[in-house]
Amino acid sequence: MDRTTFEQTAARLRPLILRIGRNFFGSADDAEDVAQETLLQLWRYCQQLDENRNVEALAVRVAKNCCVNMKRRQHLTLMRETDSMSETSPSPHLSPHEEVERQESLKALDEAFQQLQPRERQLFEMRQKEGLSTEEIAQQTGIPKASVQSMIAMARKKLFNEMKRRMNL
Repeated sequence: MDRTTFEQTAARLRPLILRIGRNFFGSADDAEDVAQETLLQLWRYCQQLDENRNVEALAVRVAKNCCVNMKRRQHLTLMRETDSMSETSPSPHLSPHEEVERQESLKALDEAFQQLQPRERQLFEMRQKEGLSTEEIAQQTGIPKASVQSMIAMARKKLFNEMKRRMNL
């Protein structure tokens, strides 16, 4: 698909994509972000799109995926903000003993995380902190999707086993 055809197609698809974003988020601003991200992703692959492909169906699928990814990033951002607030200040609903235990657990988790191999740590952070899908991580790192899944699962298992070991000590 050439640039002119893409621009015409994008103009035709934009209202549909905006509607998907508004229905998902209930916000015109978020819907605009969905439209921009969706059209950007379609643009990246426009050379591979041919006239036989149902571009509208592809746009709907990409828009829905963008919505889910944006929601995941918003949720993770909120969790990080909450975590950073709770790490620096005591939690009002915890007893002093529970607060000490929570701080020790956070420290133990951080130490266990530092024991992961650099690549495992990178992939785990991309998945858990950045909220990227396995496919997105594979695209960004050049690692096959199955390997990404395996390495993240291994990192989780190592963290779980290390935390379990520390709790039994």
